[in-house]
Amino acid sequence: MDEKMLAALAEALRRREVVELASVVATEGSAPRKAGALLAVFADGRVQGTVGGGSLERLVIGRASKLREEGASEVRRFGIDSPRSATGMICGGAVTVCLAAVAPEAADAAAALAACVRENRRSCLVFELPETGEPTVGALWRDEGGERVQARLTHTRAGRSEAEALQAAAGEGGPAPAALLVSSDALTGERAERALALDEAGIVDGMLVLPIAAGGRAIIFGAGHVGAALVPVLAGLGHPVVLCDDRPELARPELHPAASRVVCAPYGEALERVAIGPRDQVVACTASHATDALVVTAALGAHPRFLGCLGSKKKTAYIHRRLAEAGFAPEEIARLHMPVGLPLGDETPAEIAISIAAQMIAVRHGVDLPH
Repeated sequence: MDEKMLAALAEALRRREVVELASVVATEGSAPRKAGALLAVFADGRVQGTVGGGSLERLVIGRASKLREEGASEVRRFGIDSPRSATGMICGGAVTVCLAAVAPEAADAAAALAACVRENRRSCLVFELPETGEPTVGALWRDEGGERVQARLTHTRAGRSEAEALQAAAGEGGPAPAALLVSSDALTGERAERALALDEAGIVDGMLVLPIAAGGRAIIFGAGHVGAALVPVLAGLGHPVVLCDDRPELARPELHPAASRVVCAPYGEALERVAIGPRDQVVACTASHATDALVVTAALGAHPRFLGCLGSKKKTAYIHRRLAEAGFAPEEIARLHMPVGLPLGDETPAEIAISIAAQMIAVRHGVDLPH
């Protein structure tokens, strides 16, 4: 779930519309997507996200649309061996999907989650899957002060949202629905902290936890031809993209609508402002060897998930020498992907952007490819 989907969710909820979320909970045999794949069905029939496409997705969307109208939630198995939900999946697998109706009162929570993506704060969805009764979906996130916040997003069996039910129980003077916490202790304490710490979809005490923007930010230093081409490619992969450049004529938000944030500042200042973290993926493609060396030296010390830099063999040798002079060991320098991108014979900025994105994907999934 990315910032675009969360923003659309918040907007629909503010219009007092119910939105149905559908997430893959488990798979059997061969299935197109693994647990954590998610889509949202809106009142006007729009769908964002995917649980695998094809006939499976068509059935999931149809069921989600019906449940959305009822404000209902359920867990359902879809597979070729299930008479009531046969998909005709040629891969011969089956998927279990949690379908959950998100209440309009969750608009502020959805907006808060979108802000977490923009500001690189931890957040996740938690699907509680009881053996009987309807499933529920909760949200966990860190506020600007680092405190944990949680909210339930789904409707109750009676048709009222959990927020409405808790508000009624609190009576006059009680907390506003947007501030209400989950009524049970399912998302509290150590369990909640473990859920927030996940970088990939996983199970915590029987609950499916879906980290939001778990891949971290994509931070691009340099808004020239390659940097500008890389922004929409990485945004399309679900990454919040931060673009930094010291040239005002290039570092303009209107030139890069897919970027979550555009920073116009000298690169030393930009590095301080974006604060690279261990989940981030960083690419240096500035206008000079010196500024690339500045960015790479600072970024390597921050231990991002991925670090790459454009460059020729001569420039690569220069950057490696600068890193050694800065005190980095050979094994640390080896973490730098330079020249960045897979060797696809690429020449144009768009082709180079695709080769860089492909290398990022390979590194994230542990595929052993040459630098």
